[in-house]
Amino acid sequence: MTWLTQEGEVWRARFGPSAHSRVMMGLGWVFWTVGWLAGVVVPGAALGKLVLALLRSVPLAVDAPQGFTSSWGAVLAVLFLALWLCVWVPVGLVAQVGLLWAMFVREEVTVDPRGVTRRSMVGPWGRSTRIDFSGLVDVYLRREGQAVMGLRHTGEEVALSQGGTAEQHQALWARMREVSGLGGPVSELRHVAPMGREVVAVEGGVWVLPARTTRVRWAWVQGVLGMVLLLSMLLLGWRQLFDGTSVVALLLMGVLGGLAAWMLRFALWTLRGVNAWEVRPGALVRRSRGLGRIHAVRYPVERLEVTRRRQDSEDGGDIVFSLWLRSADGSFELMRDTVDRRPVEHLGHWLAHRLDVPLRLKALGEGWEDSVTRRLDA
Repeated sequence: MTWLTQEGEVWRARFGPSAHSRVMMGLGWVFWTVGWLAGVVVPGAALGKLVLALLRSVPLAVDAPQGFTSSWGAVLAVLFLALWLCVWVPVGLVAQVGLLWAMFVREEVTVDPRGVTRRSMVGPWGRSTRIDFSGLVDVYLRREGQAVMGLRHTGEEVALSQGGTAEQHQALWARMREVSGLGGPVSELRHVAPMGREVVAVEGGVWVLPARTTRVRWAWVQGVLGMVLLLSMLLLGWRQLFDGTSVVALLLMGVLGGLAAWMLRFALWTLRGVNAWEVRPGALVRRSRGLGRIHAVRYPVERLEVTRRRQDSEDGGDIVFSLWLRSADGSFELMRDTVDRRPVEHLGHWLAHRLDVPLRLKALGEGWEDSVTRRLDA
C-alpha cells in the first residue's frame, strides 16, 4: 500500500483526490455554482426592489413594485424571498467550500504510540491537529468507513481521518486499534457519555442533552427565523402609515408578531437545553417545550432494546437501527440512525447501566446474535 507506510512504530497515511476525481468534482462545482448564483441573484434583486419600495413614505400604489398594490401582499413576498435566501445562501456556501476542499486538499495522518497527528494541506497552506490517545476512550469507523473517528471522555467526537476511501479508512483504523488498544466492544463504553450528547448531573439523576454545538446551531436557525418574522411585522406596520389600515394587514401583523415571539422563545429554550431526558433509576422523564410551557412525561422502563430493520423491505431501503424503551405501558423509540449502529448501541449500554435494566440486542446481523445482557451493575 503506497499510501500507507511504516517507520518503526509510526504509521503514516497520505490521502489525496485522483486527477479523474478532481475533473468530475470540478465539473460539478461549475454546474452547482451557476445554479446557486441564479438562485441568489434573481431573488436577491427582487427582494431589494420590494424592500426599497416598501420603505418609501408614499402609498404603495404609486410604484406598485412587482405588480403589488397591497402592502400585506408585498410583505408576504418579502418574507418568502428572505426565507429562501436565508436557506439557499448558507447551503450553497457550505457546498461550495466542501467541493473546493475535496478537490484540492491533501491529508496526511501520522499514527504513533502516543496519538494521531492529522495534517490537511491545500497547496502551500496547511493546518495540523494533534489528538493524544490518552484523551480518547474509543476509535471507530463512521458511516461505513467514510471517516475514522475518536471519542473523548465527554462524549465529544473528533475526526482522526476523513480524506481516504472506505477501504483506506478500514486499514488505517486497524492500525490505530493495534497501536492504541482502543476500539473494543461498545459495552465497554457504558461509563462514557453517549456520542454527541451532553450529560449534566442533577439531584437524583442526570440530564441527557443534545451537544452544545448542536443546540447553538439550532438556536441560531430559530433566532434568525424569528428576527425575519419580526422585521416583516415591523415593515407591515410601517406601511399602514401610508397605505391605510386594513383588517387583513392587522390580522397578518398579529400572526407575524406571535410567530416571531414563539420562534425567539424556542431559540432561548433550545440554547438552554430545555428538550432533555432526565435519567433516574427505573424511569426516564422526557422534558420538552410546548406552546406555552415545558412538559414533563415519565416513562417507566423494564428493558431497552436495539433493533435493526429496513425502512422498505420490498424495495431494499436503508437499514435503520433503533433504540426502544420497553415496558408494560408500551414502547417508545428513543433514538434511530441509518448505517451507523454504534451510537445507538452506545446510548443503549449507557442508559441500561444508569437505569439498571437489561439491554437486548435484537436481529442486528453480521455476527450479532440475539442476546440479553446481564444487569449492568458491575
